[in-house]
Amino acid sequence: MEQTLHIRPATLSDAQAIAYVQVAVWNSAYKGLVPDALIERMTVADREKGWTTILNSFAETGRGTCFVAEIDGTVQGFASCGAQRDEDLSADYAGEITAIYVQGDHQRSGLGRALMQSCTQAMAGMGLNGSALWVLSENENARAFYTALGGTFITERVEASADGSVSEVAYGWPARSDLM
Repeated sequence: MEQTLHIRPATLSDAQAIAYVQVAVWNSAYKGLVPDALIERMTVADREKGWTTILNSFAETGRGTCFVAEIDGTVQGFASCGAQRDEDLSADYAGEITAIYVQGDHQRSGLGRALMQSCTQAMAGMGLNGSALWVLSENENARAFYTALGGTFITERVEASADGSVSEVAYGWPARSDLM
């Protein structure tokens, strides 16, 4: 049976579904890649509050957007984007993909690519040329995905916290057409 994929802008009513996807992906994909305390602390209720704040901010300021990917009416992935937050990257990459998550059973189905393209088009509409994102250094599947989409390695960083450190790398697309 063929499934119907629909990408659309997220609304406040999607905050819980977005949170559910994010927590599920963290629990399945990030075990062993980030300190256990970070994963254990992440709850759907907490992330729902966070996404409600983010979605409200996007609606009020117009400085970002979020898309959800539905399959047969159920949110199976999402991506958010806006202006580059990293000053060191902003000269060459005015846009940033701030989050992209796809449920494990829908990875490698074209859903992630469709979300990335939606973000790229949205950033172009915001006047942002070029985009970058941060990904866990050890997340080989995601890194292979970004490379397959034409992303190039830019730099790396280590984020230290009380729970331990997390190593990330940045991938970038200098021009809008590089991701289309």
